[in-house]
Amino acid sequence: MGSRRRKILNIALVAIHVIACLILIVVILLQAGRGQGLTGSSFSSGSVQSIFGTRAADFLTKATTVAAVLFLFTCIGLDILETRKSRSLFEEKRPAAPVDMEQIQKVLEKIKAEQEQKDVGTATTAPVPATEKAPEPTAEPEAKKT
Repeated sequence: MGSRRRKILNIALVAIHVIACLILIVVILLQAGRGQGLTGSSFSSGSVQSIFGTRAADFLTKATTVAAVLFLFTCIGLDILETRKSRSLFEEKRPAAPVDMEQIQKVLEKIKAEQEQKDVGTATTAPVPATEKAPEPTAEPEAKKT
């Protein structure tokens, strides 16, 4: 059940993160800046205050702050969830399984015995006689006269 709860929490946190991102984008683009943002070209020559009322700039500033804080916390939450999935490099490693030296020695002796049997088996077999011999040189080449 813990894994299922973690998946649901992860999905909910991603959904909140995406919503916070979209709200942050819209709120920032609606604010009047040096170039009047999108409000200057979208709403003809009027400003945000004339369309949304006189307190629109204050509202947009507070909405930007809230959306930015929400974005920050969802980023941190998603990071925490992701790091809990993976293994930490600083965790203590599990102790290794005990090594049975007697069993290793038995295996090594068995391998040596098999190797010796192979060596003895190849030494007792007669070598295969060669059927063709290399041709012998008939005459030595004459030395070069200089």
